[in-house]
Amino acid sequence: MHYQISRNGQMYGPYTLEDLQRYVVSGNVLPTDLAKSEEMSEWLPVSEILAGRTTGFSSGAPAPAYSAPVFTPAFTPNPGAPQFNPAAAASQYPDAPNLHWGLVLLFGFLTCSFFMIIWNLVVAAWLKRVQPNATSMMYYIGFVVLTVLQIFFGGFNGFHDAMMMRHSGVHSSFHPVAGLIGLSAWVVKLIARYSQRASLEEHFNGPEPVGLRLNPVMTFFFGGVYFQYHLNRINQIKTAARYGAPGPL
Repeated sequence: MHYQISRNGQMYGPYTLEDLQRYVVSGNVLPTDLAKSEEMSEWLPVSEILAGRTTGFSSGAPAPAYSAPVFTPAFTPNPGAPQFNPAAAASQYPDAPNLHWGLVLLFGFLTCSFFMIIWNLVVAAWLKRVQPNATSMMYYIGFVVLTVLQIFFGGFNGFHDAMMMRHSGVHSSFHPVAGLIGLSAWVVKLIARYSQRASLEEHFNGPEPVGLRLNPVMTFFFGGVYFQYHLNRINQIKTAARYGAPGPL
């Protein structure tokens, strides 16, 4: 059975009963949050769900063990987002690559986007560690392969044109194979971006719920730089909370 969690008008989940027990103990979900499964007719506090007071448990089955967590958050990262215990999250989930988004943009510009390709792979590798169902790494690798093929066929066609120009004076600036590969690479890169967006939102609204919402338009135009901006903020939030200091909202 899966449960949706509601807090201050925000919806989270769905989570299994085991997820709820684990997240309550770690502080990700509060006992006072409201929960509801598809079989339930009304919302009930999570504490009642874990105490076995819903129809989700058979009458003869023992109620799952539950003990109220001790959790005193330093601050709330996003209004309405479930609070989380950064120290517990840090031991279970490594922080995201934390190069400042401005430097990512600068290095990408100075290297004609070559650095961005590498950095996208670095972030995708980290995301695969914390969110095992993430698929962006596969798509980014596909993008790299197609980009290499585009460069190869573009160079080959350029050499072919040079030979044609030398012997017959004919020059063709249209290279259908390289153009088709380039278009395919662009499509795969977009798929990788939106796949990464979905995985980031899934992770940071589930195991580490900070209420992350990524704009689809910004994702389309700015991709990895836009993601890095939010990853920097999340790392600041977690670092500040570990030491009891106020973090960015």
